[in-house]
Amino acid sequence: MDHKEILRHYGIRAQKSLGQNFLVNDDILETIADSVEITWKDILEIGPGYGALTEKILARKPRSLTLVELDKKMVYILQSRIREGDIIIPEETIFTIIEGDVLKYTPWESSEISQKRSNLNEKWSHSSPGEGLSKWIVQNKYGEWEAEFWIQRTSFSEISPYSVIANIPYYITSPILFRFLHELENKPEEMVILMQKEVGDKICRKKWYNNSYLSLALEFSCETIEEVCLVPKENFIPSPKIDSSVLSFKRKKEYDTLRAKQFLKITSAGFTSPRKKLLSNLANTLHISKEVLHESFEWLELLETARAEELGIGKWKELIEKIT
Repeated sequence: MDHKEILRHYGIRAQKSLGQNFLVNDDILETIADSVEITWKDILEIGPGYGALTEKILARKPRSLTLVELDKKMVYILQSRIREGDIIIPEETIFTIIEGDVLKYTPWESSEISQKRSNLNEKWSHSSPGEGLSKWIVQNKYGEWEAEFWIQRTSFSEISPYSVIANIPYYITSPILFRFLHELENKPEEMVILMQKEVGDKICRKKWYNNSYLSLALEFSCETIEEVCLVPKENFIPSPKIDSSVLSFKRKKEYDTLRAKQFLKITSAGFTSPRKKLLSNLANTLHISKEVLHESFEWLELLETARAEELGIGKWKELIEKIT
C-alpha cells in the first residue's frame, strides 16, 4: 500500500495535540535512511508513526531497531501492519516497539528491562501476534509509562553504540537533542532529526543567525553538524505551515560531564536576557562580581557591551575558564 492507502485503510488522522504531520515522500524517506549507517547497527527510531521511515530502516537490515512511540493508536497500527505482513522484519534484526514518552526512556540502560529481555527464553508467549513474534510487558519504575515489547528474537546485545533517527513534532526538538546529546549517560554516536527549517538554520547559523544557547550546546557535544536535506511542507499530510530540514549530528567521542555541566550552566546564564549585555546577565544570574567580569572581559579583549550571541564557542570556553 502507498501512504494515502495506509492512511485511508487504518483511518489515520493526524492529532494536532501531538504535533503530528506525516512525511509521505519516499525519496526523502530514503535520503534520511541513507544518511545513517544502518546495516548491522543498533538503531533507535523516535516517533515512527505508522512506520513510513521504519520500512526504509528495516530494508537496510539493522542489527536491532527499537521504536519509541507515544501515540497508542500508532502502536496498534504498527502491530497490525506487522501481523498483516505489510512491514517485513528481517530475520536477523532484533525488533522492539515501546509505547511511551521518549523523554522518559533510557536506551539499553535499565537493568530491570535488560533482565526481563534476557528471561524471554523462559517466558515465551504462546499467544504471539504473528509468527515468530512474542509480547512482553514491562512497567518502568522510573516513569509513568508502560513499555510494550514486540520481539522477533530472544537474544539481545548488551549496551552498545547506537544511532537515533527521529521524525518528531517540532515542539520537542530541543528537549530531545538535550536529552540524547547531554543528559543520557549512554549517548548515541549519531542523530538524524527532522525539524523546523528555521530551527535547523539557527543551529547551523545560516543566513543572519548568530549563536544561540542551543547551537552552542550542540557544538559543544558534536564533532560535526550537517544539513542532510530540505523538506518542503508539501511533502507532509497534513501540510504544516512551514518547511522542514533534516540535520545530522555526530557526537564527539569524548564527553567530559563536569565541563559540560559548567559550560551549559554559564552559557544558559549568558542568554537569560539575550538583548541585554552579557556582562550584566552573568553578574545578575551567577552572582559574579562585576569587577571580576570587567577584568576577564578586558583580558579576553571582549567589549563590555558584547551580547551572548556574539561569542563563538572558543571565546565562551576561554571566558568560562577565566571566571571559574
